[in-house]
Amino acid sequence: MESLRDIRQNIKAIKSTQQIMQTMKMISSARIRKAQDAMVSARPFAQKMLQMVDDLKADILAMPAEGEESESWPSRFFVNKTGNPDKIGLICITGDKGLAGSFNAVILRRVLQFLKENQGKEIKVFAVGKKGRDFLARLKMPGLQIVYESVGIFPKVTYAHAELLGEAVMKEFFQNHLGSVTLIYNDFKSLASQNLVAQKLLPFDFEAIANPKEESDFAFEPGLKEIFRILVPRLVKANMYRVLLESQAANLAATMNAMDAASKNAGELVTALGVKLNKVRQAGITNEILDIVNGAEALNN
Repeated sequence: MESLRDIRQNIKAIKSTQQIMQTMKMISSARIRKAQDAMVSARPFAQKMLQMVDDLKADILAMPAEGEESESWPSRFFVNKTGNPDKIGLICITGDKGLAGSFNAVILRRVLQFLKENQGKEIKVFAVGKKGRDFLARLKMPGLQIVYESVGIFPKVTYAHAELLGEAVMKEFFQNHLGSVTLIYNDFKSLASQNLVAQKLLPFDFEAIANPKEESDFAFEPGLKEIFRILVPRLVKANMYRVLLESQAANLAATMNAMDAASKNAGELVTALGVKLNKVRQAGITNEILDIVNGAEALNN
């Protein structure tokens, strides 16, 4: 049986851990509102950019190829005939720290599934978040290469982080003729839950162009290609910024919920240990009383 001293030390240690959990919960609660506001503000611009490019899709696909190319530069964002299907990209966005419940584990399981489905291919990885970076760095999978990493940016994501990530993705997509780029992250659904997202980032609308709309009657100045060269980088970066903000808010919500549950569990454990402490103390008192009674009886005899 544990001594009173051991039980008291356990209670003290658990209460100390509980205070840390409560502090982390309060910090996440304070940051989540700001993160939600930033996320909601970024959504309309990113969605409008997608809509604008979608409206220009038919015009872009109708553009003639240049030189010996089989397709025009802008149309690669939609059909990408020159891309190598055996060379693909993966954007993995996780948190920088643990203590967030299953937030990182869910993403990494999906990443592992993606890697198994694409064994034998050359995979270029863009890792955002320390947990994902460390996980992928430990894998010894042939063809897997981390070409870009960004750690320590949460919970203070800025548009500059999205710009760097977007530029790295587009550069790799064109220079190495990637067949596609897939994005895996946790989307913010509510304070109580997150939604795992695994979607194809590039090419755009790959499955939705079977029956493209007719070309528009717009006149483009200085030209559609020039406009598209300006529009696409902004589109990619705007969506990267939105995704980073979504992931940031989801991570904070997961941390807040995990710390709340852990704090409650710690409180229940302290209560249980308190009951155990009282039982051990009462048992000790009872034994002492019995020793006194037995001693008194022995003297009387």
